[in-house]
Amino acid sequence: MIRALDVPVEGEGSIHVHNLQYADAEQMATTLQSLITGRGGGAASKARAGAAAAPQAGGTAGGGAAGSFEGQINVQAHKATNSLLITSSLHDYLSLRRVIERLDASPRQVFIEAVIMEMSVNRSSRLGLAFHGGVPSPDDGLSVFGFEAGRTATPTLSPELLTGLALGIRGPEIPEAAQIAGFSIPSFGIVLNAIANSGDVNVLSTPHIIAMDNVQAEITVGANVPLQTSGFGGLGGGLPGVAGLAGAAGQQGAAGLAGLAGLGGMMGMGMGMMGVQRQNVGTTIRITPHINDAGEIRMEIEEEISEAGEAQGTLGVIPINQRIAKTQVVVRDQQTIVIGGLMRDRVTTSEDKIPILGDIPLLGVLFRRRSTSTQKTNLLLFLTPYVIRSPGDLRAIFERKMRERQEFIDRFFVFGDSGYTPPTDYSRTRGLVSEILNAMSASEEEHRLMEEMRTRPPPEHVPRPPVGAGPDSLSGRGTIIIGPDGEESFGDDAASIVAPGVGTSVTIQVPDE
Repeated sequence: MIRALDVPVEGEGSIHVHNLQYADAEQMATTLQSLITGRGGGAASKARAGAAAAPQAGGTAGGGAAGSFEGQINVQAHKATNSLLITSSLHDYLSLRRVIERLDASPRQVFIEAVIMEMSVNRSSRLGLAFHGGVPSPDDGLSVFGFEAGRTATPTLSPELLTGLALGIRGPEIPEAAQIAGFSIPSFGIVLNAIANSGDVNVLSTPHIIAMDNVQAEITVGANVPLQTSGFGGLGGGLPGVAGLAGAAGQQGAAGLAGLAGLGGMMGMGMGMMGVQRQNVGTTIRITPHINDAGEIRMEIEEEISEAGEAQGTLGVIPINQRIAKTQVVVRDQQTIVIGGLMRDRVTTSEDKIPILGDIPLLGVLFRRRSTSTQKTNLLLFLTPYVIRSPGDLRAIFERKMRERQEFIDRFFVFGDSGYTPPTDYSRTRGLVSEILNAMSASEEEHRLMEEMRTRPPPEHVPRPPVGAGPDSLSGRGTIIIGPDGEESFGDDAASIVAPGVGTSVTIQVPDE
C-alpha cells in the first residue's frame, strides 16, 4: 500500500504548464477565467470577483472561488505552443486539470456536400415589318415617311435586321439626300423580319467542405468582375450637349466652347477608365455544424450564389444576379435535404405600332412589330452531411472523389443524364431492413465456417522422438556421438558415458591435439 501511495505527483510547485491537444489556448484561458471568477459563495467574494479586471488571455482569481479553490489562481495562454500557464496550488491545479481534460477533447468533424441544380429556359421571337419612302421637296427639301423608317432608310442595313427570315426591297438613292441629310437615303425600302431565339442553361455544381464541430467553415469559388465594360460614356454623353451650346452661342464663342467640350470628354473618359468598380461573384457557403451524440447535425447555413448578367446601356453596366439562402436545419448523418429553391416563369410581350393603323384587322400587321420573350428558371439547393468518425471515413471520401474525377475525365464532352443521387453507405444506415441484412450476413458467415470445419479431415497425429534423441530413444537404447566438428551421430561401438537412470548415453570425441 505504501508503494502504491508513495508516487511522484505531477505538477509540483506553484507554476504549472499544461499543453493542450485540440482546444485553442486563448479560448480555454478565457473560459477557465470565467469559471474561476464566476464561482463564489458570499457577498464579499462576489465583490472581490467584480473588482477583478476583465481577463483577455488569462487572469487571477482570489476569494471569489473560495467554495471550489483554496487559493489564488492565475491562468495565462501561451499562443506559440498552445499551452496554459497556471499559477496556483497543487490542489487547485489538479481540480482545473480535470476540467481542462474534459474540454480538451478530440473534436468531431463533418464533411458537407452542397449541390446546386439550376435550369434556365429562354425563348424569344420577333416579327415585324419596316418600310419607308422619301421624295425631294420643291424647295430643296426632303420628305420621308414610313414605319420604323430608321431600320430601312440607313445607307447600310443593320446585321440584326438581316438575321432570321428577312425579305425586302430597296429603291434607288435620292440624289439630293446626301446634300440635305449628310448621307444617302433610298427612295423607298421594305423589310420583313422574323426570328426566334432559344437558349437553355443547365448548371449542376457540387461544392463541398469539411468542418469541425462548432467551428464555422467557409468556401468561396468565383471571380472578380468589373461592373462596367466601357469607360467612354463621359465622352459620348458630354460632346453633343456642349457642341449644341457652342452652336447656339455663335461663331465668336464656338471655339472656346468646342475646347471645353473636348476637355469635358477627356475628363469623362478618364473618370470612366479609372473609376470602374469591381465585385466578387460566384458561390459562397458558410456553415457552422453542431453534432450531438445521436448522430444528428444542427447546421447554421448561409449560401450565396451570384453571377454577372448581360451588359446593359451604352456604358455596358453589368448587373449582378444573386440568390441567397440563410437558415438553420437539423439533419441526420447522410440525409439529403432541400434548403432552398426558386421556380419562376416570366413572359414579356412588347408591341410597337402606328396608332389606329396598327389596330386594323389583317392590314394592321403592316403597321406593327411584336416581340415575345419567355424565361423559365428552376433552382434547387441540396445539402448532404457526412459525419467523420474515423480516419477510414476520410479515406473513403477521398477515394470516392478520385473516382468521380476519373469519371469526369473519361466522359469529357459527353453529355448524359444530369440527375443527382447522393451516395449512401448502407453499412452505417439505421433501420429494420439494415439490421435484418446484417444479421443474415453474420449467420451466413458462421454457417460457412462451420461447414468448412465439418468437411475438413482432422489432422493426423504422428509421434516423434524428443529433440536430440537417437532412433532407439523410445525404447531406452541408443548413443548420441558429438564429433570434433560439432556434428551429431548415432552409434553403439564408441565408448560412452551413461548417466544414471537414463537409457541414452552421450559420447564426446576429443581430437588428439
